[in-house]
Amino acid sequence: MAINCHAKFQSLGSFHSRGLFEPGFSNRKEARNLAAAKAFQSVHERSRIVGSKLFQVGENYEFPQKAQRQELVDQLHLCAQKELLKEASVIHGYVLKSDFADGDLLTLLNHVMYAYLKCSDFKSAKIVFDYLPRRNVFSWSVMIVGFNKQALFHDGLSYFCKMMDHGIMPDGFAYSAVLQSCIGMDCVDFGDVVHTQIIVGGFGSNVVVSTALLNMYAKLGKIEEAYRVFRSMAEHNDVSWNAMISGFTANGLHSEAFGHFEKMKDQGFVPNVFTLVSVLKAVGMLGDVDKGKQVHEYVSANGMQDNIVVGTALIDMYSKCGDLLEARSVFDMNFAECQVNGPWNAMISGYSQCNCSQQALQLYVQMRQNNIRCDIYTYCSVFDAIANLRRLSLVKEVHGMVLKSGYDSVDPSVENAIADAYAKCGSLKEVQKIFNKTKSRDIVSWTTLVTGYAQCSKWEESLIIFSQMREEGFTPNNFTLASLLTACANLCYLEYGRQIHGLLCKLGFETVTHIESALIDMYAKGGCIVEAEKVFYRILNPDVVSWTAILAGYAYHGSVAQALWYFKRMELMRIKPNAVTLLCVLFTCSHAGLVKEGLQYFRSMEKDYGLVPKMEHYACVVDLLGRVGRLNEAFEFITKMPIEPDEMVWQSLLAACRIHGNVEFGEIAAKKILSFCPEYSSTYVLLSNTYMETGSFQDGVNLRKVMKKQGVRKEPGYSWISVEGRVHRFYSGDTNHPEKDDIYHKLEELRRTMKSLGYIPDLKYALQGED
Repeated sequence: MAINCHAKFQSLGSFHSRGLFEPGFSNRKEARNLAAAKAFQSVHERSRIVGSKLFQVGENYEFPQKAQRQELVDQLHLCAQKELLKEASVIHGYVLKSDFADGDLLTLLNHVMYAYLKCSDFKSAKIVFDYLPRRNVFSWSVMIVGFNKQALFHDGLSYFCKMMDHGIMPDGFAYSAVLQSCIGMDCVDFGDVVHTQIIVGGFGSNVVVSTALLNMYAKLGKIEEAYRVFRSMAEHNDVSWNAMISGFTANGLHSEAFGHFEKMKDQGFVPNVFTLVSVLKAVGMLGDVDKGKQVHEYVSANGMQDNIVVGTALIDMYSKCGDLLEARSVFDMNFAECQVNGPWNAMISGYSQCNCSQQALQLYVQMRQNNIRCDIYTYCSVFDAIANLRRLSLVKEVHGMVLKSGYDSVDPSVENAIADAYAKCGSLKEVQKIFNKTKSRDIVSWTTLVTGYAQCSKWEESLIIFSQMREEGFTPNNFTLASLLTACANLCYLEYGRQIHGLLCKLGFETVTHIESALIDMYAKGGCIVEAEKVFYRILNPDVVSWTAILAGYAYHGSVAQALWYFKRMELMRIKPNAVTLLCVLFTCSHAGLVKEGLQYFRSMEKDYGLVPKMEHYACVVDLLGRVGRLNEAFEFITKMPIEPDEMVWQSLLAACRIHGNVEFGEIAAKKILSFCPEYSSTYVLLSNTYMETGSFQDGVNLRKVMKKQGVRKEPGYSWISVEGRVHRFYSGDTNHPEKDDIYHKLEELRRTMKSLGYIPDLKYALQGED
């Protein structure tokens, strides 16, 4: 029963079926001879066979006196297998010169077509097909396969329909080929129709066709249909098991993939390289190192541990499970001297993903020393590692290597990785330069630019770039929207944030975990803690980032009891806090004056949670002690730190010294800060104010003079509001605002009202004529 493809699939375009014979010829032989001559001439022009000879025989290539059909078919199979294009064209010439019967000629020309196709000479295969005097299902199937190889999937579907319009019914080979066309077209509807035809045509029990069918459903996201086909199969083979396991992995059903790997072994099938790569990827996504070790044991027992593809998958799996020691063990035992870059790339990527950036760069250097070719995967991982280190000089150095290799101009992913590294190092000028010269910008290019500006606190600019992106017709992805929500949160753009919220709901991103956490943060910083809580309670399974976001939101709002309640609730739910969570808890305790509780939480970081305190945590403890005036303890805490305190820690002490008027510690802290960052204006200002707070007015003035002499300028403070999507900034003494007269009139009115209520301004830090 033929499918009427013209009626059902008009979207594929108008199909004009060509007649089987050229018009105007009185008999089949005349038509065949002309067609053969045309085909031979076209093909051999491309094969550089010149002169009056019909063909040239290779130096060591001889035909029997009268070669039989099967001998030539065998020779063509060999040409296809070994991709011997010249030899295939020689046999083609011999076939055309000889006088084979029609049936034998069709068989031979079909195999010639197939040989050309396997030799990647699709044009010659197409010429042979176009001039065939007669075609059968094999002829059409070869062309469908050829179109698929050329990614011309529309044409593959078109030829399948033409074949049936000519009354030729598909066989298993044709069905497998057209199902591949459906995958390339992302057209499951056509696949459903082909599925029906397979059942009607009696191929439902064919293991090859059924495997192609379940593979089609799996790759088009219809994993339930794929599994239904798999279960309906009377028998399975290695390929069908592989297709099913791969399908589960590709559709995120990682536990099912591992379970069917075990079933495959139990039923006596032997997993091969393709099976192992799929199941190792699934285990890596599960993060289950025990399951990974079971697969590793199977690999070792079957002597496949030094297979480059399997070994690379093992390294990747262990890295994703967080077991870098085991990953490195696999690498060192089997691939340390390997000249193929796959295992090296996997190990560098593993280090980068686990924030072991230094180790990633060391391995990259070793890779270069061993003259192993770097590719786009190498460079993307290396730039990710450098970005984590915030080492601008390294970005420039490796960028130079990329420019020499030429990868920056051939692959957008490398350009995006370079731009991201520059952004994280704060070099927006380089980010913009890379973006401007990118020829084929995609959504990742735009997202990198938006995110880069947001990361560098250029939040307004990131929103402007987003508007430009939308004007050029790009639809944001979840990463773009997360960066925009961060910008809105830091600008307190509540209304703009609501618009982004509406857009992400429309695009179906409202249940993406990091989007939900960004929404909580945006609403909390925008003053709508109730809305933030609503978002939190809509999350089905909040992770540590979501819990931290709502905890931080209440901390920012001064709701100490509520923030700490969420932390305790989080522990009861067995959600392990991360370093950011503990930083928020310490911040909460510091601003509430809960010194005892704060110190207890700090001490529990390593003991109870296995977290090594970072510089931010030490700075928060100094602030915790300093705010309540325990400056001696704060200073002693700094001197006993296991890591060298940076300017952040000393800045916390200096701020506390200004509040409590401690000049001695203030001077020590200021000297330390200026040794790190001599351009920090806030250091001079805080110490100057400390002098004046303790009555040393002249010392404060003198320090301001030193500051001026050193060329250090204080960044002017300002406040701002957003009205109808426009930001209005207000600086002290500013006369540039277009509504300055109304503003100053209102300020004078407020000043008079405050004075009448008894308010007396504190002028102790006002340096007349000095600023």
